[in-house]
Amino acid sequence: MLVSNLSKGAEVKFSSLLLAIAVSCSVVAFASDDLEPRFLRVRNVKDDVMTSIKVTFHAKADDEGADPLEMWRAEAKENVKLKDAFVRVDFSLSPEKGSDIRCRAELPLPERWDGRMWGQGNSGRAGTIRALVGYVVAGTAAVTTDLGTSSVAGRGVQIDDITWPPAVLRDFHWRATHLMTVYGKRIVEAFYGRPPSMAYFAGGSTGGRQAMSEAIRYPEDYDGLLVSLPDNNAAANEIAAWHLWRQTHDAEGRLLFTTNEMRCLSDAAVAYRAKRDPRPYAGKVLADARFDESEIDGFLGLAAKKMPSLAEGDKLQRLRSLYLPLVHDGKCYFNGYAPGSYLGRNMEWYGLVSLRQYMMEKGVPAAKWTDVGWSEIDAYLRERAPEFNACSPDLDAFKARGGKIIMSLGWEDQTVPPNPIIDYYERVCERYDGIDAVKGWFRLFCIPGCAHGGGKGRIMTGTPSGGQARRLLIAWREKGIAPDVLQAGWKKKKLDMPIAAYPGIYVKDESGKWRVEQTKRGVRKIDEPCLTRVSH
Repeated sequence: MLVSNLSKGAEVKFSSLLLAIAVSCSVVAFASDDLEPRFLRVRNVKDDVMTSIKVTFHAKADDEGADPLEMWRAEAKENVKLKDAFVRVDFSLSPEKGSDIRCRAELPLPERWDGRMWGQGNSGRAGTIRALVGYVVAGTAAVTTDLGTSSVAGRGVQIDDITWPPAVLRDFHWRATHLMTVYGKRIVEAFYGRPPSMAYFAGGSTGGRQAMSEAIRYPEDYDGLLVSLPDNNAAANEIAAWHLWRQTHDAEGRLLFTTNEMRCLSDAAVAYRAKRDPRPYAGKVLADARFDESEIDGFLGLAAKKMPSLAEGDKLQRLRSLYLPLVHDGKCYFNGYAPGSYLGRNMEWYGLVSLRQYMMEKGVPAAKWTDVGWSEIDAYLRERAPEFNACSPDLDAFKARGGKIIMSLGWEDQTVPPNPIIDYYERVCERYDGIDAVKGWFRLFCIPGCAHGGGKGRIMTGTPSGGQARRLLIAWREKGIAPDVLQAGWKKKKLDMPIAAYPGIYVKDESGKWRVEQTKRGVRKIDEPCLTRVSH
């Protein structure tokens, strides 16, 4: 419930406002002479970059959004209700002409604050402000941003309809997250009278790219990162989406596959591995979605038996190419989709965000997508990927200041495939004396049955970044308690599933007890010329 806009303090006398709240809501446990100067200090944070700021007092949280407290299937999210009062700060940043970065901070009242600040990542092309209620419930300050794309995305505007200006691209790629963090910390210090003792960031997909961009470009911003299904090797994932479109459409741009055929394909991968996979995964999900070439042929053959239309023409050859590394002129541009992931919804996507925008700038709209070839892909890598990607393994500065990273991937991720994430983690391990050394500050968790948001994961859909995972990161960074396991599951089917740090996997023995086994390591690496490093 919005009580008052205190950025227009002349309209309402502050002491009268607090009296009214105390009578009607019984939530005020602070003195007006303590809170009023806090509001004034926050409003004084404004400078030439901050173009607007609005401070509001809320007697309780709005009914917007839900926070997944535990890693359960998406439809089993638990709603978080906040009964305590808090302060919301909406502010806009404009570091250059054409830039409009909209941000929001939410602050528990001083007696409830735990001393920390969290940055919350966005998703997709952003354009909206993510809910922060879960953070305020936990007594922590939080800040988020629309990544500067409200004018070109969100609000029902389709990405194909408009080309993003250069300033907006810079904001979306890397600048908005950093500036949100800088000004978020200033607001926190102004309100509480001291800076946050620790700063953390949680984000999945685009938010995962935000997290890794911060660690690489601005390592001083955060002390720990919760990175879920990250699109940090964004160029490879854009090329993967382009490859998916080419293989599922003919030369005239007509779709060749039905969603039922793609569902059959996904199910066939699980059925093919049913005799080999350990308990409790066998026949339900893939314990590990890395298939060799003979296994790819095997599950495609099984799919064609179940649905003969898949064997028509060159369909199986086209599908086969989706799961093998994408190689051109001897270079690997993408290391393959994961069998078991449902690709039906993504067949019409052309690219995810960046590649479509780049092609539109070059005069190639969606209607002419069949014109996009390797020369256009190589130009995209040279001109756009260095600013968009966040896949450098150089994390020296972040590691040196004691930073911790919990990263996860989904074995059924149809949008940000797991192989580039494993590739990235292995590159980090190569740089820092092997996986045993890296696990001291950076751990990867591979989640069976987990799809991307908007997908159809057999166990869960979306990012494991709720309160449970946030508490693990805090315990690791502040108490040295390393996260050995993530707890996931599917309540409806009574499937509890602990997730071990890569390359471990929990399996059940004959007595039903869990034990950790080691899986193989690595994937086909994306070649260096196709793995453009970051710049800004």
